[in-house]
Amino acid sequence: MWLTKDNNSLITLRELHDAPPNFFITVVLLLLVSSFGVSACTVDHDADAAEISMMDAGHMPASVRRAPQRVQDAYRFVGANADVLSQFPCYCGCGPMGHGSNYACFWQREGVLDTHALGCGICVDIAQDVMRGMKQGQSLAEIRAQVDSDYSRFGPPTNTPPIAER
Repeated sequence: MWLTKDNNSLITLRELHDAPPNFFITVVLLLLVSSFGVSACTVDHDADAAEISMMDAGHMPASVRRAPQRVQDAYRFVGANADVLSQFPCYCGCGPMGHGSNYACFWQREGVLDTHALGCGICVDIAQDVMRGMKQGQSLAEIRAQVDSDYSRFGPPTNTPPIAER
């Protein structure tokens, strides 16, 4: 049994088999039209998202590949965007360790890993926030202002110069 016929009974397979061909054509056309309507109403939330660079996961050291996914993503993002993350401070208190920016929490220099961010949620969160802001098309100055506002309560920032105006 399949469809309601008159609110009192259901159409059996036999009745469905004996239905006129126009019935099937009508059903198929209704399904096609409704599927076009649904696909036309869908929204691609990533259509406005800016493309960002990510370091190839295969180039990550084993210690990073074993980390949680959000930590791996942060290392990949920072590794591919050194020029960007070098303009963002870290607020985890790592300045006395010699870190001058959020980039230094992840990499000592290009290709040389710093393991500090493997165990520091603030470093990872800042990198994730920068990545999210870039995907949303925010300017680096806007993202920096938000990072400064959100993280300044955790501690003093690294000695990172302001975002250079372009």
